[in-house]
Amino acid sequence: MSALPVEIWTQIHAFACTDDGSAGRALSLVSKDWRIISAPFKLQSIALVGAKPILRFLCILETTKESLRNVQSLFIGCPNLRLVSRSCSRLDLADEHSRGLAFTDRLFPELGITPHTHTVEINTDAIQQAVVRILGRTAGTLRVLHTHLTFLERPGPLYPIPLRHLRVLVLHGPFRCPPRISSASASTLPNLRRLRFAPPPTSPHRGAVLLRTVAAAAPRLSHLCISHTACTRKELECALEDTDLRNLTRLIMEMSTSRRSRSPSPPGNAAASGSEHAKLMRLAQNDGRVRIVREKRWWIDVQAALIEWEEVDELRWDDREKWGTND
Repeated sequence: MSALPVEIWTQIHAFACTDDGSAGRALSLVSKDWRIISAPFKLQSIALVGAKPILRFLCILETTKESLRNVQSLFIGCPNLRLVSRSCSRLDLADEHSRGLAFTDRLFPELGITPHTHTVEINTDAIQQAVVRILGRTAGTLRVLHTHLTFLERPGPLYPIPLRHLRVLVLHGPFRCPPRISSASASTLPNLRRLRFAPPPTSPHRGAVLLRTVAAAAPRLSHLCISHTACTRKELECALEDTDLRNLTRLIMEMSTSRRSRSPSPPGNAAASGSEHAKLMRLAQNDGRVRIVREKRWWIDVQAALIEWEEVDELRWDDREKWGTND
């Protein structure tokens, strides 16, 4: 260590902490000096898989200095609580306290914690609110965000939290119909470049409203990936001509090719579905920005989505030098 100056070790730690958070934890255990050097990068890249890690991370953020909450790349994924073991959905507060984590009623009012509580059941509302609070506490540094919560319904297609530095956003899970666009909610993602929706087909929304919401929130969006069920060909054409989405350089439509990937359509709608498919194909032929690809299964599991976050997204770390100058 003495052969290299601290500035070099700082750069090494910065490049090392680009995994799921394991590197940052390991570096901080090497020595007191390395703990100090790695502290600004320990939370730089974090993957939270499961209900307990999500809630624990909120506790960690609560006790971490704001200057060290440097979360730039974040993956949040959780399987349906009904499909996990009882031990995975219960918190032993004494055990958590031994880890240095303080679960309080102020931080988690949804859990019903009292001074006499020993164990609590984790509920979906606690997970949903914890995700929102985590995003609120990391909003000032987030560049890349993937969430995989297919059993929770977001209040809208996008989280109603200003994420000023976010560049890449991937959202797995259903959402309610977007609200009316207001000036207060516009441009909440002013630097977003890439957006992918992967909602279940049961998400109720109107395509035109969805596209206007995206255009208003992310005026600098360059790449958009959505399912062909999200909107019609006509709605797409209008959005590409009349909203900020006309600045897109790539619109990727995920087209279903498997009968088992969707609920069966009523017989009377079969012809209309085929006609809409043909119109989208013609749109792709006439507009060089539009590309039709085979749709990934919306029920993709959390681990597969985590691999996508780790390996596929080339913007996670390649453009770090540009982020500081172009924001």
